[in-house]
Amino acid sequence: MKIAVCIHLYHHDMWDEIKGYLNNIDHPYKLYVNICEYTPNELPSDFNWREYLNLHPDLSLNNLLTKDKVTKHFLRFGIKENRNYKQSQIDIITKIKSYNNNSVIIKSPNKGMDIGGFLYTYKHVDTDTDIILKIHTKKGLGGSERPSNSVKRYGVDKAKKIGEGWFNNLMGGVLKNKNQVNTIINEFKLNPKCGMVGFKLYNNYNVNIKEMEKIYNLINVHPTGKDPFFVGGTTFWVSNTVMKKYFTNENIDKILDILPYGYVPEPSPNHAMERIFGFFVYNDQKEIKIIV
Repeated sequence: MKIAVCIHLYHHDMWDEIKGYLNNIDHPYKLYVNICEYTPNELPSDFNWREYLNLHPDLSLNNLLTKDKVTKHFLRFGIKENRNYKQSQIDIITKIKSYNNNSVIIKSPNKGMDIGGFLYTYKHVDTDTDIILKIHTKKGLGGSERPSNSVKRYGVDKAKKIGEGWFNNLMGGVLKNKNQVNTIINEFKLNPKCGMVGFKLYNNYNVNIKEMEKIYNLINVHPTGKDPFFVGGTTFWVSNTVMKKYFTNENIDKILDILPYGYVPEPSPNHAMERIFGFFVYNDQKEIKIIV
């Protein structure tokens, strides 16, 4: 059984935690890691100025850094050149490659949170893949300009603890230990009805139903049942047979086009897609399972 592990690594400092969970996979797999590259009209906070000037020496004046020129040049040209200008990108790619030199690194704009990261990544996944593990970093803090509801309600310190607990619960549903991972993979091998495995099932749709309808219309699919379950937190194992039916490059581009940049609270297209993943599974006459 051919396995793809797709990671949306927004928080680079969580790589060691992710790596610890990955060590519970005893089966061969191909690793795909998505890294957010930029947000439009914003220069990365840890931008590697020296690296950029080495590539474009004409941007320096008498060997003095000209920040305004470099910024304008990067936002117009640099983000299209597929080079690493963020120091944290350079560092994390080195760590990922040292862990698995055959890893596929996909850089994308900061669009759609982990949903967008997965869609950008899915375009690179081998078509003969049997099952996919979708995981992502999570802190539950939101963005600096758009803090999460937890930060608004409880403050940063408590929100961090809530986010940490939520992340570990999600990862415990898919990569808790080697025995669990082996059981999950065997379930996909032996049970043709198994379409998805995750931490916990939810069916709260009302807030995002209008956003879901927009996406259904966009990709020309029509739900046959009401309020099927979904895996909250979009951390799951899923049959690629299901994914291939809906995630054509054309459909992916249509969805990516409407996903917002940066963090957004619900209702949003991101949260709508979280629920639509579950619909895809049920629409293919398969089941979502919880395996502890």
